[in-house]
Amino acid sequence: MPKRGDIVTVEGEELEFVVFEVREDQIGIFPRYFVEDVDDKIWDENELDWTVIGKRPLQLSEWYNPAARFDNEEAIVKYGVTFRQFISTDKVLEITQPAEDLLPEIGQWVLVDDEHRGLVCGVVEKLEGTDIHAHFVHHKCAKKTGHWKQVVKSSEVILFDATYQQMYDKDSTLDE
Repeated sequence: MPKRGDIVTVEGEELEFVVFEVREDQIGIFPRYFVEDVDDKIWDENELDWTVIGKRPLQLSEWYNPAARFDNEEAIVKYGVTFRQFISTDKVLEITQPAEDLLPEIGQWVLVDDEHRGLVCGVVEKLEGTDIHAHFVHHKCAKKTGHWKQVVKSSEVILFDATYQQMYDKDSTLDE
């Protein structure tokens, strides 16, 4: 039986999914998007289309950006996909990456499902037991905008990511 934070494959889908909620015979899932290898594009005036010029990591605040897009009913970009969905547990083919029962480290990014703000991402600034002090940031297309500091319990974290941990500097402004 999958648990919250597991990465799973699902019958009839090519993408991997993240489990955000577990019920008796259903799980809530949303598509998993990788931080690395995002197409870097420039506008080609001659072709009137985007040209891929390479791969790049996502900006820090874009890590959860697809989540922000899909959670926001007013967002222009929907991609024709239901972002959050509940499926029967028997549709899960495999748990490809089990959730880790570890605490994130300072400088890592955490994804939290906030009741009022939707899926939000923040950088861990301090740890006190199971309390995580994080600086959260909304992407411009999320339900609300801005930066804020918040303490969350480790049990509230769905995913964490260390891609940008080596770049963390508490005194710098995010995404500059």
